[in-house]
Amino acid sequence: MPMSLITVKNLQKIYQNEDVKTTALQEETFTIEKGEFCAIMGPSGSGKSTLMHIIGFLDKPSSGIYLFKEKNISELSDNEMARVRNEDIGFVFQSFNLLPRTTVFENVRLPLIYGKLGAASQKEKVLKAIKAVNLEHRVNYLSNQLSGGEKQRVAIARALVNEPDLILADEPTGNLDSKTGGQIMQILQRLNDEGKTIIMVTHETETAEHAKRIIYIKDGSVVRDFVVDNRRLIQDGGELKK
Repeated sequence: MPMSLITVKNLQKIYQNEDVKTTALQEETFTIEKGEFCAIMGPSGSGKSTLMHIIGFLDKPSSGIYLFKEKNISELSDNEMARVRNEDIGFVFQSFNLLPRTTVFENVRLPLIYGKLGAASQKEKVLKAIKAVNLEHRVNYLSNQLSGGEKQRVAIARALVNEPDLILADEPTGNLDSKTGGQIMQILQRLNDEGKTIIMVTHETETAEHAKRIIYIKDGSVVRDFVVDNRRLIQDGGELKK
């Protein structure tokens, strides 16, 4: 049996602004095993971003249980949450979030500067991550010299550099054309084939169908949780396999 990387039980998130309470998540329950590629899907306002923030240690639930590698997030201090967030989780954002006028190498190295690795070990890890997204020829380019697809590949390399247990991708193709988006999905599919656990948040059905499983959220609740039967697989060049 694979280990459950994530266990969510009766998870609730309620935001309170003065006397107004807004329930963003209500009674969520599911598990995600190590090595899965899961898409969290739903319309705007469904709660999927709130769920991603909790899974990514950016927020805590109001009630219920979230276990990450069998540790209860509610029992962790802010410093412990920050450490897990940096070491165990890699983030890929729709807007790339790269440092401007900074090289690809330095952008990918960013999560390592909080650790204890020496310069040589850092360089080795950075170049390995850059190679994983096929950007060796851009290692010394500035981020503002890159195309949108290259920027997203840098973001994926940065997410990989600490060799995390989980990659969280928030609308990773949202700012890209369909062919470039396909190339990004091919990279995520390959990383999953190599054993990486990936959770991708999206509102687009076609993007979600690149994953192996879809959790569909509406009005803060899971309404469907199913395996993708006719999965979209990408070949070289970003085109769908026929």
